[in-house]
Amino acid sequence: MGIFDFLFGKAKNKAVQKMTNPAPPPPDKIEKPKESPEEKAARKAAEEEEMRRQTQAMVDQAHADIKAKQAATIAADPGLVAPCEGITVEVWAQAASMMISTPDEGAQVQKLSALGMDRALYDRVNNEFQARMARDTTATIATIYGNAFSQAQNVNAAGPEPVSFEKYGEIAGAQAAWGETGADVNMKLQQVFGITALDVSNYGAYWSAKFVADYQLGMKHADLMEKYKAQYLSGSDQDGDIQI
Repeated sequence: MGIFDFLFGKAKNKAVQKMTNPAPPPPDKIEKPKESPEEKAARKAAEEEEMRRQTQAMVDQAHADIKAKQAATIAADPGLVAPCEGITVEVWAQAASMMISTPDEGAQVQKLSALGMDRALYDRVNNEFQARMARDTTATIATIYGNAFSQAQNVNAAGPEPVSFEKYGEIAGAQAAWGETGADVNMKLQQVFGITALDVSNYGAYWSAKFVADYQLGMKHADLMEKYKAQYLSGSDQDGDIQI
């Protein structure tokens, strides 16, 4: 047998082998066994749990980033959150909560006294911290205030909405857009929505409790915020007379 006979014979044998042993179908063509209702339910539950885990990881990372940024702000400007005439931001928030919950002026005086203040001192402290908040672009003071205020108010996520879910998403998106473009966020809040950073902090105390209880609602808020951020980045500010 010559070399060519050997090669061609070998090639022929390979061709015959391929014909007798066809290649397996591609993976996407292989028919998968049908899931039982129990298996389908288990798979869906596992997928939802994985989505929840990933979403929570994103939320945790976002919180960590914000905390790091705020810590850097405090390190660069310790006076931003320093006590004013001996009154801390947390005590100021407690006093503000009390003032809202106590319409009687006589009772206000008594409760302010328990917090180490009279009305004149409260007014000075309130004005000072609001002035600091106006120059705080990282919402460091607003975050401290909001946490203390919500604790003092015993914020109930089942209570009435201080602002609608849609409007809160718009406000958050607008703030993000204004911060990105270097606009004066506090001035824009007043011009566009007729509110202050304190109002936003109070809204956040309510809705944050909602998002902790329902991560899917938190995801919807994130989508809504991005939608309005894009809208406000395009210059489509809403009219300032919108009722909140």
